[in-house]
Amino acid sequence: MTPADAVAALERVAARDVGRGSAALSRRTAGALRRAADSLLAEPTPEVAILTGCYIPTAHPPAAETDGPLGAIQLAAAIGRLGGAARLVTDEPCAPVVAAAIDTAGLTTAGSATAGLEAAGLIAAGPEAAGLKVPLDVAPLAGYDGWQAATLAGYPELTHVISCERVGPAADGVPHDMRGVDLGAHSAPLDRLYGAGPWYRIGIGDGGNELGMGVLATGLVAAAVDRGAEIHCVTGCEALIVAGTSNWGAAALVGALAVLADDREPLIELLSPDWSRAVLDGIVGRAGAVDGVRRTASPSVDGLDWPAYAEPLAEIERIVRLTG
Repeated sequence: MTPADAVAALERVAARDVGRGSAALSRRTAGALRRAADSLLAEPTPEVAILTGCYIPTAHPPAAETDGPLGAIQLAAAIGRLGGAARLVTDEPCAPVVAAAIDTAGLTTAGSATAGLEAAGLIAAGPEAAGLKVPLDVAPLAGYDGWQAATLAGYPELTHVISCERVGPAADGVPHDMRGVDLGAHSAPLDRLYGAGPWYRIGIGDGGNELGMGVLATGLVAAAVDRGAEIHCVTGCEALIVAGTSNWGAAALVGALAVLADDREPLIELLSPDWSRAVLDGIVGRAGAVDGVRRTASPSVDGLDWPAYAEPLAEIERIVRLTG
């Protein structure tokens, strides 16, 4: 299999439909996975901010969902292994789960917002707390504008901003979940940061309500997704990866980077389903991450138990290993 064929195959695997029209929508964005990977590899040392976290206020108990943080930390690890630098960005309600993803992956940042979360008792202190690895920036729900100005001033020269399962504003100006519930009171407006600079924007989503989905016409989303016209995020991007779950889209991007990079070996470990299972167990066990469909703390993603969820991950790993 050639690298070009492999990347196209990865895009199709990630778009496996789980009932939200991902396969149909992904045909409208074919080639975006290759563009996203090429843009990252074109930078000798990419500087990347990855936005993630979708809070489920109606879960029992409320928490951020398992889809998003897992894929975000997988991407951050891949970018670091390729010689770049990545930081995760979320908001206060989602911070415990995102911090747990960083910690479980062994990429905890000493002195970052994670330390403050530990001091506040929001997360448990992790054993890998030494060493600067993946910073975590946490946006407040109140006073957001001041936070964004200070945060952007402290960033290095960003080359990319990636959104992985991060809800964005619909036509009415507020973000919605898949049931049409207004999440504005529980979500900082990170769409403002997403579009605040000249960086290359990559969007990864699965339901039409995520940042980046604005490149699709509302009518297309409405035809494929229940309540699509109501929840469709109007914020666009340069490369939109539509997946069955956003975590699959992130894994496919890591796979594409591995296929196209000069040396894929540093990324192979990250593509193992066992790596994803360890992070999934960590964010559920340490921070109570919830399945966004079942709305309970469970080591599952979007209503998929591990065997069904892991199938595309195993296929992504297989494609990468077989590509010459």
